[in-house]
Amino acid sequence: MTQAHLVGISGSLRAASYNTALLRAAFEMLPEGVTASIVPLNGIPLHNQDDVQELGTPASVDEIRSKVAAADGIVFATPEYNWSVTGAMKNAVDWLSGGPNSPLDFKPAAIIGIGGGSGTARSQQHLRDILGHNDLCILADPQVMVSGLGKRFDGLELADDGVRSELEAMVTGLVQLIERSRSRDRVDVQGSVLVVGAVDQHSDTAARSLVEMGYRTLRASSTIDAERILTKRAVAAIVLDPEIDATDRPLIESASGNLPVITATDPAAVGRVVDDTLRYGTTTK
Repeated sequence: MTQAHLVGISGSLRAASYNTALLRAAFEMLPEGVTASIVPLNGIPLHNQDDVQELGTPASVDEIRSKVAAADGIVFATPEYNWSVTGAMKNAVDWLSGGPNSPLDFKPAAIIGIGGGSGTARSQQHLRDILGHNDLCILADPQVMVSGLGKRFDGLELADDGVRSELEAMVTGLVQLIERSRSRDRVDVQGSVLVVGAVDQHSDTAARSLVEMGYRTLRASSTIDAERILTKRAVAAIVLDPEIDATDRPLIESASGNLPVITATDPAAVGRVVDDTLRYGTTTK
């Protein structure tokens, strides 16, 4: 039985927020030994470094940082405003991400959201990018992206068994991710993992798999892009889509030097392959 505590952060400040309601529904289905609480963002001021230098960190920010630091994992519920995260969510991340002991650093997390035709897909991707700054281990699947607000809730009570099953699978996956993070020391690498491939779906899946293991990613859709990145950025390993052109593969391997080069035969599992490679020093070309 895993003992763990989760905190939920909703990017909506509305009292009748569907995203906060989705978060509450997720926390109604906790495994034995797992507890959870929602940390509200109301009352947190806009981040202003001048104010911090003059007055120190506000008490409301100290409180949320303390609660996130004490948690074993985070569930972010993100609405989508203008195709991105809300100002409240971004402001909270700005407060949480700063300092040498950020409570976000390397924390296991999951992202959910409801709204719009895409179920907050753009907002969730932007939030993944933002959280990459602190190397959070973000659950790759299931991606809980819920559309059709009016069909899913009875008032503010979730009334869709399919969504409920997705939330339950998300919580189970996050707890497993917490267990894995406890059992394996973090690998200290210099640089990101470069994902090379022209098939967006494969690259997206591979990138999510890598982020779940706590690695930052860079993307290249062509040999030229890959070679340019390798000359300008710190890269720890390279992941190649198996469908990459056979004539391009030797060029990328030649430009890689002594870096590990892994073929993403199963993009959803490549994160663990890269982790084992960087952890134990094996190389697959």
